[in-house]
Amino acid sequence: MSEDKVLINGMKPDPKLYNYDLSPMTGKNKQWTWKAYAALWMGIVHNIVAWEVAANLIVAGMSFWQAFACVASAYMVAFIAILFNSYSGSKYGTPFPVLIRASFGTKGSQIPVFIRAMLGVFWFGIHLYLGSIAVNVILGSTFQTWESLGNITIIGLGLNEFIAFIIAFLIHAYVIKHGMERVRKFEQWAGPIIMIISVGLVIWGISAAGGISNVVNLTPTIAENEFWSTFFLSMTALIGTVATLILNISDLTRFSKSQKDHMIGQGIGMPTMFIFFSLMALVTTVGTMNAFGEPITNPIYVLAEFDNPFIVIVGAASILIATISTNIATNGVAVGYDLTNLLPEKLNFQRSGMIALIVGAASAPWLWYEEGGSLDTVLGGIGATMGPVLGIMLIDFFVIRRMKYDVGNLYTHEGIYGGWNKKGLLAFIIGMLFSYSGLIIPTLGFLYNFNWFLGVGASALAYLVLMWSERKVDVVDSEKGEEAL
Repeated sequence: MSEDKVLINGMKPDPKLYNYDLSPMTGKNKQWTWKAYAALWMGIVHNIVAWEVAANLIVAGMSFWQAFACVASAYMVAFIAILFNSYSGSKYGTPFPVLIRASFGTKGSQIPVFIRAMLGVFWFGIHLYLGSIAVNVILGSTFQTWESLGNITIIGLGLNEFIAFIIAFLIHAYVIKHGMERVRKFEQWAGPIIMIISVGLVIWGISAAGGISNVVNLTPTIAENEFWSTFFLSMTALIGTVATLILNISDLTRFSKSQKDHMIGQGIGMPTMFIFFSLMALVTTVGTMNAFGEPITNPIYVLAEFDNPFIVIVGAASILIATISTNIATNGVAVGYDLTNLLPEKLNFQRSGMIALIVGAASAPWLWYEEGGSLDTVLGGIGATMGPVLGIMLIDFFVIRRMKYDVGNLYTHEGIYGGWNKKGLLAFIIGMLFSYSGLIIPTLGFLYNFNWFLGVGASALAYLVLMWSERKVDVVDSEKGEEAL
């Protein structure tokens, strides 16, 4: 259908706010079942960043059970947030950049969408780099002279690492080119493969530790007066691994056949698998402490320590698959829609994804990622930035709008959501101030341990107060954003 003939709920969309990739999904286009969402999360769960953040809890001196409690608490909170923020996307078939127009205005929404896009590009570069590490390990185990190429340096990478980075880049580009349906099919077999490898590492970790009892009875070394501050700071870092996805989960749930499908699928695939995967990271990390005398938090480096080339190659290849599937399904999808939303007349999902890939590669994440403490700091900052937007979106949909949006008005500057919602922007600023208060005011430094929670709560309360007078406005619910001539 020609875009100049499209009507959404009887309204002609503004071409500056609409193209096919941003249009509401309806009918036969909503084909994702609970199985698809379970498989999707199995692929998303198995990513190196989540593994490393969990493993760092052991490095911080926590016991196995203390680390488990931290992981379980963080991901249950994240799951609840995801479940609530999934509902509107599934109901209306619209992506995050469109839904957020209701709370920030069609013009004002460009600010949080741009911030989310930039964070997505940043994440894209990180996972691209992690994928290249797996490629480098595979080639190093295949060719005896491969490591010698590292003597030649290109922009901070050895020649072997640079070639591996280019290969990872090309694989990502291929997947992006084939769109969302390829992502769904990719995820369905990527998740189970990495699970097998992870189980293998757990078995090895238990053996290296001298038995499961030595793992679960690991003696904590963290000082008592530092435990709770470390616990909550680690929780915010763990939530930070999915903070951007919590925000734009509607980019995925818009394809759900029903509310029931994404709820069941995500219930199976998200909290359960994230907690289980983190447990495997904890067990393996304890094993590396016994086997190598120091904790190794990156599973690729753990595999590289094995003498069996077959195990190394198969394991690294599986991690590569999982890393690519995570990157495309989360960061690629989000940035694809976010950048398209900024310039819908010039960009589409594939073009935006390629921009994210190129800019993410140019961000050179290898220059800082391996630095001690950098990862938790960055993840905390991501959570602190995304939390306020989430709080506003949830209050807007469930309280202010009473779970009713007029979809047609989301695509025009002249409708009820048109222009700038200054109250939404003010609530966002208030939420950000609370999120970063621990950094802004040194004497309140302890508050930064709770930055995501403060951001969500403060922005939600501020938006509720500022918008309460508009709660009585009746809106005709658009259960389906239908397109018609």
